[in-house]
Amino acid sequence: MFVLLIDDDPLHLETLSGVLAAEALDVAIMNDSEEALAFVGQEKPDLILLDVTMPGIDGFELCARLKANPETEDIPVIFMTSLTETHHRVHGFRVGAVDYVAKPFEHTELLARVRTHLSLRSTARALAEKNTALAREIQERASAEQALSRALRELEQATEELRHANARLSEELHERGRADAARAALQEQIITVQRERLAELSTPLIPITGGILVMPLIGAIDVERASQVIEAALSGASERRARFLILDITGVKVVDATVAGALVQAARGLELLGTRAIITGVRPEVAQTLVRLDLRLDELVTKATLQAGVEYALRARRGN
Repeated sequence: MFVLLIDDDPLHLETLSGVLAAEALDVAIMNDSEEALAFVGQEKPDLILLDVTMPGIDGFELCARLKANPETEDIPVIFMTSLTETHHRVHGFRVGAVDYVAKPFEHTELLARVRTHLSLRSTARALAEKNTALAREIQERASAEQALSRALRELEQATEELRHANARLSEELHERGRADAARAALQEQIITVQRERLAELSTPLIPITGGILVMPLIGAIDVERASQVIEAALSGASERRARFLILDITGVKVVDATVAGALVQAARGLELLGTRAIITGVRPEVAQTLVRLDLRLDELVTKATLQAGVEYALRARRGN
């Protein structure tokens, strides 16, 4: 810890600096208020022992100036003086001092006060750092939650659009159903459109935040759709340069060998692209299936919920 002594008495400075240096403290001494003011602004000591009766700018004024500066206001100041009247002490506390030691002082008492205020300074600094880190983490989590909420809203909107599109297609099919030839052509067209839209919506890629994508999988997955999942995951991760891709299987009713194989294959392909795969929505029965199939799972990161997967990705991204 770094202690600054400010006094115009050289003998007093020499004696006091020797006492503090014996306590393994770093000590600097100043005998001029103007120079001390400039020095404190640059070096930021952990504690200042300040004589009140200084030439030019006295100790009271120097302390007031330090407390008026945001750069130095948190540095604790202990006054040293032979002025023991109550109004002098009160004035010292009003200008910002944390303690008051009367001259001539007793070394044991002075050291006890110095240790106390250095300990308080260290504790306050550690608490401030923890508060800053906590505020930053809360902000990051809030941003992630907002991004996830937006992504979920977009997914709901896409699902609603698909429902309306299917309703319109069904109505059009019914109206043209009286003409066999036209109906056959229209049915083929509708089937093609539905397949294209279902293929897009069955493997949606939702950006959460920088470098993190989510692919929510819903319903049954057969061999054809498993191939679509792998292709969409690899192409989407490559195009968007994703660092993490979360495959959420919460909505997949049955996880069999086809689904498990697709997940493992997608994870291996993503690893080659530099993208880490995270499997979320892993229920107990899903975990049992994966173990029973005796697949290599060491390359997979699995989480029980989508939120846990997003939090893992955010932490891993910050860790890099």
